[in-house]
Amino acid sequence: MIISGAKLLGPVARRLICPDRWTDAYPAWPEWAKELDVLLEFVDEQAHLPQYVPRLESKNAQRDEALNELRIAYWFYQTGFPIAEWEPPGLNSKVGEYAITTPGNENTFVEVKSPGWEGELSDTELQSGRAKQPKYGTNGGGAVGNWIPLQKCIEKAYPKFAPTQSNLLVVADDLMLSLHDTLEHVEIALYNRHPGYGTTGCFNSSKFENLGAVGIFQAFLTSRGVEYCFKIYDNPFALPATRLPGSLLETFKEEKIGIVRKTFTGMTTSDNSW
Repeated sequence: MIISGAKLLGPVARRLICPDRWTDAYPAWPEWAKELDVLLEFVDEQAHLPQYVPRLESKNAQRDEALNELRIAYWFYQTGFPIAEWEPPGLNSKVGEYAITTPGNENTFVEVKSPGWEGELSDTELQSGRAKQPKYGTNGGGAVGNWIPLQKCIEKAYPKFAPTQSNLLVVADDLMLSLHDTLEHVEIALYNRHPGYGTTGCFNSSKFENLGAVGIFQAFLTSRGVEYCFKIYDNPFALPATRLPGSLLETFKEEKIGIVRKTFTGMTTSDNSW
Protein backbone atom coordinates (compact mmCIF):
# COMPACT_ATOMS: atom_id res chain seq x y z
CA MET A 1 0.00 0.00 0.00
CA ILE A 2 1.25 3.48 -0.89
CA ILE A 3 1.59 5.72 2.13
CA SER A 4 0.28 9.20 1.55
CA GLY A 5 2.84 11.97 1.66
CA ALA A 6 0.30 14.41 3.11
CA LYS A 7 2.14 14.40 6.43
CA LEU A 8 5.06 16.06 4.63
CA LEU A 9 3.08 19.09 3.49
CA GLY A 10 4.41 22.50 4.44
CA PRO A 11 2.53 25.05 6.54
CA VAL A 12 0.94 26.87 3.60
CA ALA A 13 -0.36 23.68 1.95
CA ARG A 14 -1.72 22.38 5.26
CA ARG A 15 -3.68 25.61 5.63
CA LEU A 16 -5.00 25.92 2.08
CA ILE A 17 -5.63 22.45 0.62
CA CYS A 18 -6.87 19.01 1.65
CA PRO A 19 -4.94 16.05 0.15
CA ASP A 20 -7.45 13.31 1.07
CA ARG A 21 -7.92 12.18 -2.55
CA TRP A 22 -4.23 11.74 -3.27
CA THR A 23 -3.12 8.11 -3.49
CA ASP A 24 0.62 8.52 -4.00
CA ALA A 25 3.47 9.73 -1.80
CA TYR A 26 3.56 13.31 -3.11
CA PRO A 27 5.30 15.52 -2.09
CA ALA A 28 7.63 12.76 -0.82
CA TRP A 29 10.61 15.12 -0.38
CA PRO A 30 10.96 18.39 1.57
CA GLU A 31 12.03 20.21 -1.58
CA TRP A 32 8.75 19.40 -3.34
CA ALA A 33 6.80 20.42 -0.23
CA LYS A 34 8.62 23.76 -0.19
CA GLU A 35 7.89 24.25 -3.87
CA LEU A 36 4.18 23.56 -3.31
CA ASP A 37 4.00 26.19 -0.57
CA VAL A 38 5.67 28.74 -2.84
CA LEU A 39 3.28 27.98 -5.70
CA LEU A 40 0.25 28.25 -3.42
CA GLU A 41 1.41 31.59 -2.09
CA PHE A 42 2.03 32.78 -5.63
CA VAL A 43 -1.41 31.88 -6.97
CA ASP A 44 -3.02 33.26 -3.81
CA GLU A 45 -1.25 36.59 -4.35
CA GLN A 46 -2.52 36.47 -7.93
CA ALA A 47 -6.09 36.20 -6.55
CA HIS A 48 -6.61 32.95 -8.45
CA LEU A 49 -6.34 30.38 -5.66
CA PRO A 50 -10.07 29.42 -5.59
CA GLN A 51 -9.86 28.26 -9.21
CA TYR A 52 -6.94 25.95 -8.44
CA VAL A 53 -7.83 24.46 -5.05
CA PRO A 54 -10.39 21.93 -6.39
CA ARG A 55 -7.92 20.67 -8.98
CA LEU A 56 -5.04 20.49 -6.51
CA GLU A 57 -7.27 18.50 -4.17
CA SER A 58 -8.37 16.15 -6.95
CA LYS A 59 -6.93 12.84 -8.08
CA ASN A 60 -3.22 12.56 -8.77
CA ALA A 61 -3.35 13.24 -12.52
CA GLN A 62 -5.54 16.33 -12.18
CA ARG A 63 -3.38 17.57 -9.31
CA ASP A 64 -0.23 17.18 -11.37
CA GLU A 65 -1.75 19.05 -14.33
CA ALA A 66 -2.62 21.95 -12.03
CA LEU A 67 0.86 21.90 -10.51
CA ASN A 68 2.45 22.12 -13.94
CA GLU A 69 0.29 25.10 -14.86
CA LEU A 70 1.33 26.87 -11.66
CA ARG A 71 4.99 25.99 -12.09
CA ILE A 72 5.06 27.45 -15.56
CA ALA A 73 3.15 30.58 -14.51
CA TYR A 74 5.53 31.10 -11.60
CA TRP A 75 8.52 30.46 -13.83
CA PHE A 76 7.36 33.11 -16.29
CA TYR A 77 6.74 35.51 -13.41
CA GLN A 78 10.23 34.99 -12.01
CA THR A 79 11.81 35.31 -15.46
CA GLY A 80 10.32 38.76 -15.99
CA PHE A 81 7.08 37.90 -17.80
CA PRO A 82 4.21 38.33 -15.30
CA ILE A 83 0.67 37.11 -15.76
CA ALA A 84 -1.47 39.71 -17.54
CA GLU A 85 -4.66 37.64 -17.46
CA TRP A 86 -5.78 34.26 -16.12
CA GLU A 87 -8.01 32.15 -18.37
CA PRO A 88 -7.76 34.51 -21.37
CA PRO A 89 -10.17 34.03 -24.28
CA GLY A 90 -8.93 32.16 -27.30
CA LEU A 91 -10.52 30.98 -30.51
CA ASN A 92 -13.82 29.07 -30.74
CA SER A 93 -15.03 30.27 -27.30
CA LYS A 94 -12.13 28.42 -25.68
CA VAL A 95 -9.80 29.75 -22.98
CA GLY A 96 -6.12 29.32 -22.22
CA GLU A 97 -4.28 28.97 -18.93
CA TYR A 98 -3.03 32.57 -18.85
CA ALA A 99 -1.63 35.40 -20.92
CA ILE A 100 1.85 36.61 -20.05
CA THR A 101 3.19 40.07 -20.79
CA THR A 102 6.60 41.44 -21.73
CA PRO A 103 8.30 44.60 -20.44
CA GLY A 104 7.03 46.22 -23.65
CA ASN A 105 3.43 45.29 -22.80
CA GLU A 106 3.14 42.65 -25.52
CA ASN A 107 0.88 39.78 -24.44
CA THR A 108 1.18 36.09 -25.32
CA PHE A 109 -1.63 33.55 -24.93
CA VAL A 110 -0.34 30.42 -23.16
CA GLU A 111 -1.84 26.93 -23.24
CA VAL A 112 -0.33 24.15 -21.10
CA LYS A 113 -0.64 20.44 -21.85
CA SER A 114 0.56 17.60 -19.59
CA PRO A 115 0.39 14.29 -21.50
CA GLY A 116 0.83 11.26 -19.26
CA TRP A 117 2.39 7.85 -19.74
CA GLU A 118 -1.06 6.24 -19.61
CA GLY A 119 -1.76 7.67 -23.06
CA GLU A 120 1.14 5.63 -24.45
CA LEU A 121 -0.44 2.30 -23.47
CA SER A 122 -1.85 -0.07 -26.07
CA ASP A 123 -5.43 -1.28 -26.00
CA THR A 124 -4.18 -4.63 -24.67
CA GLU A 125 -2.30 -2.93 -21.84
CA LEU A 126 -5.30 -0.79 -20.96
CA GLN A 127 -7.59 -3.82 -20.90
CA SER A 128 -5.15 -5.63 -18.61
CA GLY A 129 -5.28 -2.78 -16.08
CA ARG A 130 -1.76 -1.48 -16.71
CA ALA A 131 -2.91 2.12 -16.22
CA LYS A 132 -3.76 1.34 -12.59
CA GLN A 133 -0.25 0.08 -11.89
CA PRO A 134 2.77 2.26 -11.03
CA LYS A 135 4.41 4.11 -13.90
CA TYR A 136 7.69 2.23 -13.36
CA GLY A 137 8.61 -1.03 -11.72
CA THR A 138 6.63 -3.40 -13.96
CA ASN A 139 7.83 -5.70 -16.68
CA GLY A 140 7.85 -4.30 -20.16
CA GLY A 141 9.47 -1.74 -22.34
CA GLY A 142 9.70 -1.03 -26.01
CA ALA A 143 10.52 1.59 -28.54
CA VAL A 144 9.97 5.25 -27.74
CA GLY A 145 8.54 7.63 -30.31
CA ASN A 146 7.90 10.81 -28.36
CA TRP A 147 7.18 12.79 -31.50
CA ILE A 148 3.76 11.07 -31.52
CA PRO A 149 2.39 12.37 -28.17
CA LEU A 150 3.85 15.83 -28.84
CA GLN A 151 2.11 16.10 -32.20
CA LYS A 152 -1.12 14.92 -30.57
CA CYS A 153 -0.77 17.74 -28.01
CA ILE A 154 -0.35 20.29 -30.78
CA GLU A 155 -3.35 18.98 -32.70
CA LYS A 156 -5.52 18.94 -29.57
CA ALA A 157 -4.55 22.45 -28.45
CA TYR A 158 -4.54 24.11 -31.87
CA PRO A 159 -8.26 25.04 -32.04
CA LYS A 160 -7.68 27.45 -29.13
CA PHE A 161 -5.15 29.62 -30.92
CA ALA A 162 -6.55 32.75 -32.55
CA PRO A 163 -4.79 34.18 -35.64
CA THR A 164 -4.84 37.67 -34.13
CA GLN A 165 -2.62 37.14 -31.07
CA SER A 166 0.75 35.73 -30.02
CA ASN A 167 0.34 32.06 -29.02
CA LEU A 168 2.53 29.63 -27.09
CA LEU A 169 1.91 25.96 -26.26
CA VAL A 170 3.93 24.64 -23.30
CA VAL A 171 4.16 20.88 -22.81
CA ALA A 172 5.06 19.54 -19.36
CA ASP A 173 4.83 15.80 -19.80
CA ASP A 174 4.81 12.69 -17.62
CA LEU A 175 5.69 10.25 -20.39
CA MET A 176 7.64 7.05 -19.80
CA LEU A 177 10.70 8.84 -21.15
CA SER A 178 10.26 12.58 -20.89
CA LEU A 179 10.43 15.01 -23.78
CA HIS A 180 13.18 16.80 -21.87
CA ASP A 181 15.28 13.63 -22.19
CA THR A 182 14.38 13.07 -25.85
CA LEU A 183 14.76 16.50 -27.40
CA GLU A 184 15.72 14.92 -30.70
CA HIS A 185 12.16 13.57 -30.82
CA VAL A 186 10.85 17.09 -30.31
CA GLU A 187 12.87 18.15 -33.35
CA ILE A 188 11.28 15.31 -35.34
CA ALA A 189 7.76 16.28 -34.21
CA LEU A 190 8.25 19.90 -35.26
CA TYR A 191 10.76 20.07 -38.09
CA ASN A 192 11.20 16.62 -39.68
CA ARG A 193 10.94 16.72 -43.48
CA HIS A 194 11.48 13.12 -44.55
CA PRO A 195 8.99 10.23 -44.18
CA GLY A 196 11.27 7.86 -42.31
CA TYR A 197 9.50 8.44 -38.99
CA GLY A 198 6.03 8.08 -40.42
CA THR A 199 5.28 11.77 -40.02
CA THR A 200 6.47 15.19 -41.04
CA GLY A 201 6.98 18.07 -38.67
CA CYS A 202 4.17 20.37 -37.59
CA PHE A 203 6.33 23.43 -38.26
CA ASN A 204 7.20 22.59 -41.86
CA SER A 205 4.25 24.40 -43.41
CA SER A 206 1.53 26.92 -42.65
CA LYS A 207 -0.78 24.19 -41.30
CA PHE A 208 -0.22 25.39 -37.72
CA GLU A 209 0.36 29.05 -38.53
CA ASN A 210 -1.69 30.22 -35.53
CA LEU A 211 0.86 28.69 -33.14
CA GLY A 212 3.92 30.85 -32.60
CA ALA A 213 6.04 28.35 -30.68
CA VAL A 214 6.15 25.22 -28.53
CA GLY A 215 7.92 25.10 -25.20
CA ILE A 216 9.12 21.97 -23.40
CA PHE A 217 9.06 22.33 -19.62
CA GLN A 218 10.36 19.98 -16.93
CA ALA A 219 10.55 20.23 -13.14
CA PHE A 220 12.88 17.83 -11.37
CA LEU A 221 14.76 17.34 -8.14
CA THR A 222 18.52 17.91 -8.07
CA SER A 223 21.11 18.20 -5.32
CA ARG A 224 20.45 21.95 -5.41
CA GLY A 225 16.69 21.71 -4.99
CA VAL A 226 13.75 21.72 -7.40
CA GLU A 227 14.96 22.82 -10.81
CA TYR A 228 12.91 24.11 -13.72
CA CYS A 229 14.15 23.65 -17.27
CA PHE A 230 12.57 25.14 -20.38
CA LYS A 231 13.40 24.92 -24.07
CA ILE A 232 11.52 26.78 -26.79
CA TYR A 233 10.98 25.96 -30.46
CA ASP A 234 9.61 28.72 -32.65
CA ASN A 235 7.46 28.20 -35.72
CA PRO A 236 9.01 29.75 -38.86
CA PHE A 237 5.63 29.52 -40.61
CA ALA A 238 3.67 31.33 -37.89
CA LEU A 239 1.62 34.35 -38.88
CA PRO A 240 3.22 37.70 -37.96
CA ALA A 241 0.52 38.28 -35.34
CA THR A 242 0.91 34.85 -33.71
CA ARG A 243 4.69 34.84 -33.31
CA LEU A 244 6.23 35.37 -29.90
CA PRO A 245 7.50 38.84 -28.97
CA GLY A 246 11.20 39.25 -29.62
CA SER A 247 12.05 39.77 -25.94
CA LEU A 248 10.39 36.46 -25.09
CA LEU A 249 12.27 34.56 -27.77
CA GLU A 250 15.61 36.11 -26.87
CA THR A 251 15.21 35.19 -23.20
CA PHE A 252 14.50 31.58 -24.09
CA LYS A 253 17.37 31.32 -26.53
CA GLU A 254 19.90 32.18 -23.86
CA GLU A 255 23.46 30.98 -24.51
CA LYS A 256 22.43 29.77 -27.97
CA ILE A 257 21.25 26.41 -26.61
CA GLY A 258 17.69 27.48 -25.98
CA ILE A 259 17.55 26.05 -22.47
CA VAL A 260 16.86 28.21 -19.44
CA ARG A 261 17.20 26.72 -15.97
CA LYS A 262 15.97 28.01 -12.64
CA THR A 263 16.43 26.39 -9.24
CA PHE A 264 14.51 26.66 -5.96
CA THR A 265 17.74 26.57 -3.93
CA GLY A 266 17.19 27.99 -0.45
CA MET A 267 13.73 29.32 -1.28
CA THR A 268 11.31 29.93 1.55
CA THR A 269 7.63 30.72 1.28
CA SER A 270 8.29 34.34 2.14
CA ASP A 271 11.16 34.74 -0.32
CA ASN A 272 10.22 34.42 -3.97
CA SER A 273 13.72 35.10 -5.28
CA TRP A 274 15.79 32.49 -7.05
